[in-house]
Amino acid sequence: MFLKKKMDPLSAFEKSIGYVFKDRALLVTALTAPSYRADHAQEGVKDNQRLEFLGDAVFGLLAAQSLFQRYQEEDEGGLTVRRSHLASGKSLAELARGVGLGTYLRLGKGDEAVGGRDKDKALADAMEAVFGAVWCDGGFKATLEVYKRLMREEAVPLDVWAENPKGALQELAQRHAWPDSPAYESVEVTGPHHAPVYTVKARVVGGHEALGSGRTKRAAEVAAAKALLARLSEAGVG
Repeated sequence: MFLKKKMDPLSAFEKSIGYVFKDRALLVTALTAPSYRADHAQEGVKDNQRLEFLGDAVFGLLAAQSLFQRYQEEDEGGLTVRRSHLASGKSLAELARGVGLGTYLRLGKGDEAVGGRDKDKALADAMEAVFGAVWCDGGFKATLEVYKRLMREEAVPLDVWAENPKGALQELAQRHAWPDSPAYESVEVTGPHHAPVYTVKARVVGGHEALGSGRTKRAAEVAAAKALLARLSEAGVG
């Protein structure tokens, strides 16, 4: 009677990303969270933070190249926002979930106990580290193939500024070369000390302005920018 050989778990992960490592230690390190290293400090374990640093740059480069080729008429501002969307922690975490990366993470006991395998930060860091590891192991061509296999750029919103009103207003001001625009001015703070509500005015040249409120100054600025963009659109300024 022959026993079936149990499949190496990391081989299953390699299959999911479409790349087989020559140096398996790189992959193991990419999947090792800092909490695991801390729990095994006496063993000289390396965590994935250095590879994550490299992978962040590698992923940004591949995303920039792909978007540059795909969106031939897009200006720098639009391309930057599209790349930011692709390289965001949320997007990278979803990418990691798509290849089942959480199953292979090496976590410390504390992280494991609080559901660290499905936390966006741990997944995003490890996903970037995997790109860094592939780069170290196989170079540009191999990493590009992994990128092409995993990425779904059609998910990039057509309105690249939809989730970033302040960025949209900034881009509009730059495109029209409006001096000293946009500008944000604090108007008032109301409500109890433990739950203040901030009101901010956003304005651009030409007398265009709008108010926005929020629980933080940042949220109020975003609301004001969104309101001002709506007013500018109604006025035919775009």
